[in-house]
Amino acid sequence: MNKKSWLCIILACAFTLSAFNSCKKDEDDTTDDGPTEWVKASAFDGDPRSAAASFQIDNTGYLATGILSTNERTNDAWSFKNNIWTRIADFPGAPRNGAVGFAINGKGYIGLGYDGTDVLKDFYKYDPETNTWTQVASLPANAEARYGAVAFTLGNYAYVGLGATKTQKTLKDFYRYDPNTDTWESIGSEFKNKRVNAFAFVIGNKAYVGGGLDNNQYPEDFYSFDGQNWNEETPLKDTELSYDLTRQSASTFVIGNYGFVVGGKKSGAMGNVWRYDPASKTWESKHQALPQNSREGAVAFSIDGKGYLTTGANGTTKFDDTWVFTMLR
Repeated sequence: MNKKSWLCIILACAFTLSAFNSCKKDEDDTTDDGPTEWVKASAFDGDPRSAAASFQIDNTGYLATGILSTNERTNDAWSFKNNIWTRIADFPGAPRNGAVGFAINGKGYIGLGYDGTDVLKDFYKYDPETNTWTQVASLPANAEARYGAVAFTLGNYAYVGLGATKTQKTLKDFYRYDPNTDTWESIGSEFKNKRVNAFAFVIGNKAYVGGGLDNNQYPEDFYSFDGQNWNEETPLKDTELSYDLTRQSASTFVIGNYGFVVGGKKSGAMGNVWRYDPASKTWESKHQALPQNSREGAVAFSIDGKGYLTTGANGTTKFDDTWVFTMLR
């Protein structure tokens, strides 16, 4: 065999080895090399914490209460506007974690939660124009006090439900709040599972609710609610389609017509991002995960077409960093 033939063989082998190594690298490489969707925003100026309550009025986010690294509950309150954190009047109720918040008619509301001894059913209203809090009607007498509930607003009403009692009894009931009369009314739900630490978001005139923990299991059912009827949506887990976003203590925000579920806990803290498209009723996970500090029990806002995420916990570590998400994928 002449030298030219040997050279061809050597080059062919080198090409084959290079191609094999290239394919192997692609299979093993889990690096996220897509566009950067998360960047740091202004860090939260309060103590690091998790399980705080929040609400949003126009383009201003509000955060109050939560549990600190010392395992103490707090009742301080903050606003977040134009990337600046400002301390506002302290929440007047007992310091707590696992409370819920909602906003309606230009006012914010926070209630329920756990104060370290008891679960609660009280609610307070915040007026941003006067920087004052006022106690309003608690959940009705026939409703159980709870922590880890969900809350959302549709039209002229707010809705609060799910959660768990002091004895760890999980719940699936819901109550409608009328701010004009300061009254609560029980409404039905058609959930297959009770749950605590679920998530909720609102797109248009529908709320979407799912996730959480029930009997040490992670429910897969997911629902929409239009103020009158509950409808089962695409589940959070499908073995045939190979996806699973069941979890508890996740955070949510909305961008356009999409709902985003971020982080949460399932065996450990998570940092991935799932997007729900109600038009196609599909879940997908092509978005960049949190670059740092996977977490549960964080607070999230939807401001000017972007998602903001702050505070939260991973094990015993509490966070005060803030991240802003821009949808680029």
